[in-house]
Amino acid sequence: MSDNGAANQHGFIGVPKNPGKDLQRPPVTDWFYKGGLLGLFIHYGISTVRAEGDLSWGMIDRTPWDEPDNYTITPREYWEQARSFNPQKFDPDNWMRAIKDAGFTYAVFTTRHHDGFSLWPSDYGYLNTKNYMGGRDLVGEYIEACRKNGIRVGLYYSPPDWFMERYYMSFLYGSGDPVHYPDRRPAGLDHEPLDEVPAIPPALRADIDAYVNNQIRELLTRYGKIDIIWFDGSLPDKSKCIPVEEILSLQPEIIINDRMHGIGYNSQFECRLPEEKPDGLFEHCHIWMENCGWAHMNRCTGYRGAQWVYDSYKLCKNWGGNMLINVGPRSDGTLPEIFYRRVKELKALLESGA
Repeated sequence: MSDNGAANQHGFIGVPKNPGKDLQRPPVTDWFYKGGLLGLFIHYGISTVRAEGDLSWGMIDRTPWDEPDNYTITPREYWEQARSFNPQKFDPDNWMRAIKDAGFTYAVFTTRHHDGFSLWPSDYGYLNTKNYMGGRDLVGEYIEACRKNGIRVGLYYSPPDWFMERYYMSFLYGSGDPVHYPDRRPAGLDHEPLDEVPAIPPALRADIDAYVNNQIRELLTRYGKIDIIWFDGSLPDKSKCIPVEEILSLQPEIIINDRMHGIGYNSQFECRLPEEKPDGLFEHCHIWMENCGWAHMNRCTGYRGAQWVYDSYKLCKNWGGNMLINVGPRSDGTLPEIFYRRVKELKALLESGA
């Protein structure tokens, strides 16, 4: 996920913020745009092997939301986790069955976060399950579980790829912001100080742009009908992004958020809600776990109460929005028992209308 500042966790990477500007949409998408829906967000990836830092952001030194404890490891250590990532108990059917019974409508799963590790055996790039985990397709298993249980399929995808860009970026938070962090120098793969970060070669930039767009095409053509594509960021030159028209040609009924192209439904309300009702449909995403990031971390102390989720969802519904509540499976692929208990408690509140 992304960084909206201190009130939020983790940062937008080149996100065009244009809430309220929407796509022309066919009537078959009314199920989503009517609002009042509850969805499950699932952040998962190689960071859970050590679970010392959050997904992707666990390699960025001195992020403000983690200070003074600084739950980070070096990028080199972070990507080494891919060798040990082996979720033998990954069973999304259990999650989907539980949330369907409680009244959830849709789910969104991280197919690839900013760290660049793709949870399916992609034909593009190197850092994916085709070269790790024996080619296991976690995205495909998730989609199958959604369909089996009548949950609408959402795919999260991050266009920024820090692995591909690792020699051309800093891994110290704020080192490119001389106004707020004037004393922070860039940091490299071992969090060592650098004099400067070299500009990414144009040929490599073009290769990354092509690879990102081809992965998106792959997600939209490999698995049948996809209900939602949830972008978390954009390419540096937005004109290089896969066109919205092409996405709609591949998936005519798909719903697109506004974080890649600047048009789509408004998904900007991350870990916070505005003081007043937003214009038009919006989506509010928040973290269910306590004392945690978006993905599972060792410091997680449990799950927020069902009443807290219900109250947030009720406000979203009254304002005509949807709520996407996030969970983080552990390294072995399981969600803790407290997740299932909270879902049952939430179901009771939803049914009682308390």
